Amino acid sequence: MESRGTRVRYALIVQYDGTAYSGFQIQDNANSIQHEIEKALKIFTRQNVRIVAAGRTDAGVHALGQVVHFDLDTHVPADRLCISLNGILPADIAVKKAFVVDNLFHARYSAIAREYLYAIYNHPYKSPFMRYRAMWVREPIDIEFCRKAATYCIGEKDFASFCKKTSAEESTVRYIEYITVERMFDDVVVFTIKGNAFLHNMVRILVGTILQLMKEGKSPDTMQTILKQCDRTYSGITAPAYGLYLKKVYYPEKYNFLNV
Repeated sequence: MESRGTRVRYALIVQYDGTAYSGFQIQDNANSIQHEIEKALKIFTRQNVRIVAAGRTDAGVHALGQVVHFDLDTHVPADRLCISLNGILPADIAVKKAFVVDNLFHARYSAIAREYLYAIYNHPYKSPFMRYRAMWVREPIDIEFCRKAATYCIGEKDFASFCKKTSAEESTVRYIEYITVERMFDDVVVFTIKGNAFLHNMVRILVGTILQLMKEGKSPDTMQTILKQCDRTYSGITAPAYGLYLKKVYYPEKYNFLNV
């Protein structure tokens, strides 16, 4: 590794299976994604490195395209950084790509949008391969019902009804660009949601509420009524964490190389 005398900022696109972790953020007496990445960086660089993530995923939540940034006192070729970290990290965490970025880049504050997907295993009988990968729903899922209910959440809305109550202490207005619902491989249903930002448990409550309304035979436009209440007690269940994946983080055009 070559010393440049000035600190170099790197951005990583990271994937992980969150099953064994307490979430992304470092916590006392519990293992986290952040701890494992920082530990691997210290082994490789011999520097104490603190990483910053685009989003702090909860316990059990997975990522296909989490973005983190950090600074080093040395320059490391991006491909070497990927290969070396992947050789140190546990098997359930991987670095997909690495980039040198300017010092103004911030994994969280530079992001302009985030995309999540929520996976549902829709079959009368359980599957060991879907355990901790997707929410299991026995009853047939009405895709058109889900799509119709989801349309009421598109645009700039107050999502106070669809977040953990502690999140409601700050602004609960968010902008949702789109929500798609697709059936894949016959027995897997995937919700994909893109927005400028998300409240705590927002995606999981949205999905859980839509499925609960469908199961109870309610009208899809009940979602509109729930939104207007701005009160968590009017919405439905919180879908399990293990069905949620941080799919992609979007950045302005100058950082377009990260939008992969």
